[in-house]
Amino acid sequence: MTDSTLTATPATTAPASSMPKTVEQLAQRLPGFLSGARWFWWIAGLSAVNVACDLAHANVNFVLGLAFTLLAHGAFEANIAIALVIDVFFIGGFFLIGQQAQKGRTWAFALGAIVYVCDGLVYMKFADWMPVAFHALALFYIGRAFMNLQAAKKATGIR
Repeated sequence: MTDSTLTATPATTAPASSMPKTVEQLAQRLPGFLSGARWFWWIAGLSAVNVACDLAHANVNFVLGLAFTLLAHGAFEANIAIALVIDVFFIGGFFLIGQQAQKGRTWAFALGAIVYVCDGLVYMKFADWMPVAFHALALFYIGRAFMNLQAAKKATGIR
């Protein structure tokens, strides 16, 4: 036996340099986390498509999109500029929430989920059950990503 074999790191122990040191590094390495956090981008993107379809007077609507943008277009039909400002606020907000959620920011998950639950309640008020079901599905995957990140943070001691 040589001195190098006595001091070698066992194969089962990961080198300290490969362990994540921040929440963002942990989030990037956590299996399935990014796909859960990216639901916010899907919501923003499909809402933007819904707005474009509404402006083109197409009779197409994605159920994953935001009811708030549909309400804005209905309420401000005579003044589309106000509706577009509301659209930019919500779509841009969900895009930014998606960016922060992918970095493992707890507040982004909380804020995004609260707003999306409220949005789902709008669909529920109008008894539009397909969007309610898809909102629930999206919230399930968003919540699962959040819970997995919290468990990984606890296991690694990262705050």
